[in-house]
Amino acid sequence: MSHPKPTSSAIQMQETSPKKLRAVYGLMLLPLLLLLGGCTPFWKFYDFKGAAIPADIQTFSVDFFSNEAAIVNPQLSMSFTEKLKTKFQSETRLALTNADGDYKFGGSIVEYTITPATLNADVGTAQNQFTIRIRVEFTCEKYPEKNFARDFSFFKIFDASASFESVEEGLSTDIQNQIVQQIFAAVALDW
Repeated sequence: MSHPKPTSSAIQMQETSPKKLRAVYGLMLLPLLLLLGGCTPFWKFYDFKGAAIPADIQTFSVDFFSNEAAIVNPQLSMSFTEKLKTKFQSETRLALTNADGDYKFGGSIVEYTITPATLNADVGTAQNQFTIRIRVEFTCEKYPEKNFARDFSFFKIFDASASFESVEEGLSTDIQNQIVQQIFAAVALDW
């Protein structure tokens, strides 16, 4: 059984397809290059992890977050302070300094509460809500318009039949991670 020979137009189409694709890709990239050519280069403000930090900001410092909540978890201040440092060290190009960084973080833990979230007629409280709220004071001498002092909070719901002591560490870790992400978004992503 013989296979039909390709026609000259089929051979020409096979030969020009990669050329046509390159031309199409080139035309698609042209507007992007023109757009970028007229703008401030993105690398002056964005690192490759998505953070929007001006190029002249090189360092950050984090003061110890004191615990001023009515209920005091003795590990929370140290844990939160370290999580905030780790987030900025691992997800930005900034270097951690002991004091007076270009970005300065300080503040305190102001709420650490457990409150009823849902009630059940048979058992009373069915679910509890665990909330942590942290007051953050952020300063940047080079860009004072970025400065703020505000509260960040997050909560988790847990089954009221579980003892708080049995779920506290896991829930606290999750909540701290969420609050650190909120702070990171407010500072490094300009949200």
